[in-house]
Amino acid sequence: MPKYKQGKILESLEFPEIQKKMLAARAHLTLESQAYFWLLYYTGCRKSEAYERKIQDAQLTENYFIIDFGERKKHGATVPPIQLPIVFPGVDLLCQQLLRARKRKSSWKLITFQEETEEPSLNKAGKPILRRDGLPKLMKRAATKKVKATWLFPHINRTWAAQIVKKILGQKYYPHFLRLNRITELASDPTSNLTRLKSYTGIRSLDALSAYMGTSRKEQDAAMDYMAKQIRPENKKE
Repeated sequence: MPKYKQGKILESLEFPEIQKKMLAARAHLTLESQAYFWLLYYTGCRKSEAYERKIQDAQLTENYFIIDFGERKKHGATVPPIQLPIVFPGVDLLCQQLLRARKRKSSWKLITFQEETEEPSLNKAGKPILRRDGLPKLMKRAATKKVKATWLFPHINRTWAAQIVKKILGQKYYPHFLRLNRITELASDPTSNLTRLKSYTGIRSLDALSAYMGTSRKEQDAAMDYMAKQIRPENKKE
């Protein structure tokens, strides 16, 4: 079965469209579901990075909702906590969700993590990849286990995460689209740079980063405006 049943979506959605879809769907969503969606939208984190957060991973200040993802998954970098301004639409729901979660008792949740195997990681030539100390770097595999904690999103798991995104954006969308959407928007900023993208997403390599580069109607229009400036009549030679 393909990873994305209706194909990978590459065209990003701008904030007004996101907000419009959320307003249309919110009557059918719990506070927890709405807050979870906004966290995916603003941070571009993976769905599991969001629903595996515990209450101690989040803080509130007078001006910010702060979320700490620690070391990002898929061999990502450890990045500083992300500070979302409370004045951003939807961030107030994240604050409310954290206050609610703090009143709950701890509960069990099935989470996915990576554990090392006894087999070494191999490069493209089939040779073992060595660590800095010269020892073989061990392979990692996905494993699951039940963990008891006070979760920020106690009712959300892998399946429900996908349903939330579909209820808001439409059936063809999926949680990982919001990661592509955020990275595409950040990369579209003319002042952006690789350090900013790595610091925000935790993605270490250029190849991995380019895989998240989607397409943007706004950027396509900007390209057309640029071409129009090159061929305007006053620049043409008789």
